[in-house]
Amino acid sequence: MDQQKVIACYNATANEYAASLFDELSAKPLDRLLLKQFGAENAAKGRMIDLGCGPGQTTRFLWEHGVAEIIGTDIASGMIERARQLNPDIPFQTADMLNLDFAAGSFASAIAFYAIVHFNTAQLKTAFSEISRVLVNGGQLLLSFHIGDEIIHRDELFGINVDIDFCFFRTAEVLALLKEAGFRLIDAIERYPYENVEHQSKRAYLWVQRG
Repeated sequence: MDQQKVIACYNATANEYAASLFDELSAKPLDRLLLKQFGAENAAKGRMIDLGCGPGQTTRFLWEHGVAEIIGTDIASGMIERARQLNPDIPFQTADMLNLDFAAGSFASAIAFYAIVHFNTAQLKTAFSEISRVLVNGGQLLLSFHIGDEIIHRDELFGINVDIDFCFFRTAEVLALLKEAGFRLIDAIERYPYENVEHQSKRAYLWVQRG
């Protein structure tokens, strides 16, 4: 996927995205359970990075549940600006998952909730390699994504004209790529979509560890 199209899409829709989705976790009990548990097991280990944080809803949820050392990152500066407005007590910065501007071993853990949705397979390999690089040995990652084989094109999002593709992946495919990047599986969960809450696709959650 063309990263410039991703940036343009989310810069254009940052305000509408935040208005629509900043409170989305209130209607997603499994997401809340997983985030709480991941935070509880990793908060004391060191700094956590939220990759593809958007307006910061997952970042804030983790911060409110005890993850004091956390930073939210997103490729779109418009999203980061909105995240800072909504969460002035939490640090945010722009960052590209395909080329993270952090030293090796900078973080003890990471989350990436639906942050891989605009990557093709080659980009996914690069992203997982970068995440592995910036994590300490033994660092954990909680990843979520849409399950499937399709690519959905949108030329409109939240009433705004865009040019963006959403990529779905099979769980086994993503697991194989994570293993190539040096991760081992801790847990894997698939769930059906919440009706009248979100796009009606199955979701996968992978909890993995580096090394």
